[in-house]
Amino acid sequence: MDRRKFLASIGRGTILAGLASITGVLIHKRAKVTEPCNFDFICNNCNELKSCKQPEAIIFKRNKLASRRFSQAGNKQKTA
Repeated sequence: MDRRKFLASIGRGTILAGLASITGVLIHKRAKVTEPCNFDFICNNCNELKSCKQPEAIIFKRNKLASRRFSQAGNKQKTA
């Protein structure tokens, strides 16, 4: 094997490894979104709550927003 073929094979290997790793990351992200969350009680402490698309997280965020609105409405009535 001469130097030119060696460098070409290293280049092809690097490109192949890069494509494989990018594909793996994209597949992992897609699988992560569709996985059901088993820890519905942990949404309050989750770091990914703002961007989470899980049904449990959406319900949790909706309930949290509703409780904030309810408590703000109660505070306005008390002060009025």
